[in-house]
Amino acid sequence: MADARPAVALSEQPEQPPHLAKPVLWAAVLGLALLVVGAVMFAVPQRANSGAEPARNVQIVAATSEFVTQYNTYDAADLGGYRKRLDGLMTEGFAADNDKTTATYFEILKPKKQISKDPKIKSVAVEDSDSDSARVLVAVDATVSNTDLKEPALSQMR
Repeated sequence: MADARPAVALSEQPEQPPHLAKPVLWAAVLGLALLVVGAVMFAVPQRANSGAEPARNVQIVAATSEFVTQYNTYDAADLGGYRKRLDGLMTEGFAADNDKTTATYFEILKPKKQISKDPKIKSVAVEDSDSDSARVLVAVDATVSNTDLKEPALSQMR
């Protein structure tokens, strides 16, 4: 006995109107492209150094390391020698402020015969920079001795 139900072709699907096919395709392609770009931007780490070029950062780290080494190497009895070593390593404004502070600091430390030597730079990071200045984070250890200490002590500065 024959089936009484009419046969329906499964391949027959309603067609989309021709004026919608191309815009839907372009929207899908654009969406996929934006998804790929977004994924790449999310996956690639951003520079944490304010956009400074790597070569510039190398120069900043080198200059900072030289400054920090000289800044943390001193004998409180020799303010002139200390200032001479720091000459040219600071901007004029910072040098003027540092001269005042250092003179006061050395006055206090001179009777104690304080000496700081052997600075060891632990880490340097460029936080921000522009054409003539930089903000740099530094961790340094130095050996400090004075009349209050029985033995030289490690001074950790951050």
